Amino acid sequence: MIRILFIDDEPSNHQLVAKALETMDCQISYAEDGTSGISRARTLRPDVIITDVIMPDITGYEVTHQLRRDPQFSTTPIIVLTAQSGLQDKLRAFEVGADDYLSKPFEPAELVARITSLVRRAEMAQSAAPSKDPAHMAQVIAVHSLRGGIGCSTLAVNLGLSLANLWSNTILLDLSMSAGQVALMLNQNLRRTWADIARYKTGELDMEILRSIVSTNETGLSFIAAPTFPGEADFLSGETLTWTISILKEHYQYIVFDLPHDFSELSLSALDASDLLLLVAAPDMASVRASAAAIDTYKKLGYPKEKIRPVLNATFPRSSLAKEKVETALGMNFAVSIPYIVDTVLEAINLGRPLVLDKPKENISALLEDFAFHLSKPEHKKSKPENPTETWKRVYKRYQDRKK
Repeated sequence: MIRILFIDDEPSNHQLVAKALETMDCQISYAEDGTSGISRARTLRPDVIITDVIMPDITGYEVTHQLRRDPQFSTTPIIVLTAQSGLQDKLRAFEVGADDYLSKPFEPAELVARITSLVRRAEMAQSAAPSKDPAHMAQVIAVHSLRGGIGCSTLAVNLGLSLANLWSNTILLDLSMSAGQVALMLNQNLRRTWADIARYKTGELDMEILRSIVSTNETGLSFIAAPTFPGEADFLSGETLTWTISILKEHYQYIVFDLPHDFSELSLSALDASDLLLLVAAPDMASVRASAAAIDTYKKLGYPKEKIRPVLNATFPRSSLAKEKVETALGMNFAVSIPYIVDTVLEAINLGRPLVLDKPKENISALLEDFAFHLSKPEHKKSKPENPTETWKRVYKRYQDRKK
């Protein structure tokens, strides 16, 4: 049975499509606006998506564009069904990634034929593609905030190091193109950056080319640094990043993003590709307001609530808002609360010696290591590594101590 999602704000159109497809062996689900359509698509994982263009919130073009940025819908057939029949309308549909375009009013037999053809083509492409074991694909973690200066890069670097020290095979991507700090925090020279692959087109990139810009620190954490000058990274589009992520997912166990403080095309591509989204907030009104705006945008983008893991980072010692009040304001509980530590974090940044690397016995390092373990793949958390690292031994000992 073919599972079809039809996105249209007019209930009468729902009835027309249902009538047209009654001869097909299919199950039709409906959404009455673009935002809920994206959300339903991520929940239902339909075989075919049909979308109208003019809707009250976002257009069908934007729906198609957002779905195409999500790797799980990269090959899902999408049909734009609309009363707009001009050449420019059709070209716009194909530019954003639609597979087909059908004008209203339509003949039921034609809609059935086009759906059948697209499904057959998708099945042939899927059978020809090599199967990928999800267990061997990377878990992708994004660190994000709409407000700078509250510890996003510090969290991303320490999580990347902790995951590398727990399981190895981890890469950290510095996507803060205008002010990336990952290389500085790791005390690494900027030998190669994103700018060094500027001459390649998206389809030309492969793992061999990407290895040319991947650096590795002393612990084995791989990373790709942001360029020295912001203008050098103008070439990196969301499409290029999505392609890059799809390649890296087959070669690493964990990918960590340090994102800019916005919803740019680059940020959206990384957020769409992430399995877990760490929203960093500080206990002050400006940060709470920015976090609430971010959560509202995540909702509109159709991200499931379980994907979002708020993190509270105390960036000053006194006069901060109570954790419980911040949680109430955001409507979400914090996955972890990072306490204020006098001078320790600033010293780590200035020396290029991250906390979990330089001060592994400190309480703050223990908290970050335990949090990294908490975010790890279920299959990793359930079994002891063949050769446990010192980081794994520390995490395991703390876990056993808490059980006593």
